[in-house]
Amino acid sequence: MFIHPARCFVRSLTTKHSFLLAPQQILPRHYQATRLFVGALEETKESTASTTESKSIPRVTLKRNRQTKAFRDGTQLVFSKSIDKTPKKLQSGDLVAVDVPVSNDANNTQTTVVGVGVYNPDSMYRVRILCHTFLNADLKLESMDPEIALSTILKLQFDKALETRRTIGLPSSDTDTFRLFNGEGDGLSGLAVDIVGGNTAVIMSSAAWCQLHQSSILKSLQEVLPEMDLVWKTTPSRLRQDGYEEPEESDEVPEEENEEPVIVTENALCDGKKVLDLCCYHGGFSLNAVKNNAVHVTGVDSSKDAIDTYTENAKLNGFEDRIDFVRSDISTFMKSCNEKYDVIVLDPPKLAPSMSTLNKASRKYKSLNKDALELMSNDGGIFMTCTCSSAMTQKDGGNFFLQTIQQASLSARREITLLRVSGAAPCHTQSPASFPAGNYLTAALFYVKPKSGTD
Repeated sequence: MFIHPARCFVRSLTTKHSFLLAPQQILPRHYQATRLFVGALEETKESTASTTESKSIPRVTLKRNRQTKAFRDGTQLVFSKSIDKTPKKLQSGDLVAVDVPVSNDANNTQTTVVGVGVYNPDSMYRVRILCHTFLNADLKLESMDPEIALSTILKLQFDKALETRRTIGLPSSDTDTFRLFNGEGDGLSGLAVDIVGGNTAVIMSSAAWCQLHQSSILKSLQEVLPEMDLVWKTTPSRLRQDGYEEPEESDEVPEEENEEPVIVTENALCDGKKVLDLCCYHGGFSLNAVKNNAVHVTGVDSSKDAIDTYTENAKLNGFEDRIDFVRSDISTFMKSCNEKYDVIVLDPPKLAPSMSTLNKASRKYKSLNKDALELMSNDGGIFMTCTCSSAMTQKDGGNFFLQTIQQASLSARREITLLRVSGAAPCHTQSPASFPAGNYLTAALFYVKPKSGTD
């Protein structure tokens, strides 16, 4: 399958254990391309993080409380209320050593360095620890020059990530497209890297430190992946939350750098079926279905950019004659649709960003799933529904989401049987102790039984 390397990449990736359009292999949505680096690393303009006057790394001391042990045990994100002392003149992107009391005994003043990370006075995450010293004490990072320490950390974490993927068999004869680096799961909060088509590395930045140290990250990746083209992408909304405003630059990538498509191989089980892909984004599920002999696919998304890229991906693969591209709010589309489908995929954006919004979001999930199930063929079919909200995925061990779908099916008067529940692919590594929100994705596959009687 062909996709455009600089503008887009599909969500569902190959795995020989995949089922129905490989829902367990879903890439993050809504990334904005900022620059394409082809071949040898180019010189880039960037905001330069300040360096401290001394060559040693300054220390941030945390408060003595119950959270102290969590940082010693590997927690990566330090909130402002956890900090006791901060050196003066620290600026966003500065490398710092994180110092914690060795015990909760107020009479014991001894402290120890638990890790080295990046400081951000404008973020809720005041420090993102990039390397914990407990498992890497031999490096003595806290005594290094900050630039050398950062380069050492990046190489260490990238090498570990590569070895992890080799251990789980990536790349393989089945796929050359996978998540190489997955933020907190691989130790660098705010940074993700996808390998697409075996020749392009898509770097996704969602933290200020990544932008401020962009050239260091690119240099390290170029050393680790010397034969790969590098594409730098950002998540503007996440960067703003982290206190970083991107400079006004054109997001267009020069046409001459966009001519070669990336080839991605996929599997699916939609032979002879009529498919509806709701929140289709760039068409990963749709293209996969058509490639595997779906009779016809309708893809619906409210984003113009998503539909434009989806259309371009379909043309690259010669599938445009078998796909209807619909730009619409999915709720509006479903309520006005008179068609019935054999296979329906519903993959909405995050509706529950936190536990406090879960009850409201669950009502929205129920409504969307009810409307989708009402479009299922009277002869029954396959329904795949997803949530990318960690609050929904983790509530009651995942049963809350499944119960919500069950309630939706009753409202739609359709009987469903759960076939399988999946999450992110193994290459989307997680760190449950330090970042439980990394467990955010649920894809549930249901068989919808034939409708009894007639309306």
